[in-house]
Amino acid sequence: MIDIKFNKEGNTLVVMIEGEIDHHTAMMARERIDSKFLMEPVKNMALDLSRVNFMDSAGIGLILGRKSRVSGVGGTLTIRKPKPAIRKLLKLSKMESMVE
Repeated sequence: MIDIKFNKEGNTLVVMIEGEIDHHTAMMARERIDSKFLMEPVKNMALDLSRVNFMDSAGIGLILGRKSRVSGVGGTLTIRKPKPAIRKLLKLSKMESMVE
């Protein structure tokens, strides 16, 4: 199960994700996040992963896809507050430079 909430901080869409990001939840998450990003007049995105307790390669794909979308409009993607296990996965995937 996954829950997604949104907040706007200036020209940044903050995406707060709670639960597990796996192949079952990633597609729905991708659709909700992309839809909200298109509707809001923002350039950047921050993914708050502080409440994500599990993430597999589908989560990495979700992050990389959002990075590509944000880069397409000249913005940046950052990752906020990943738990240690998620941070380790990000490091193994060479994505730790995106962590705020």
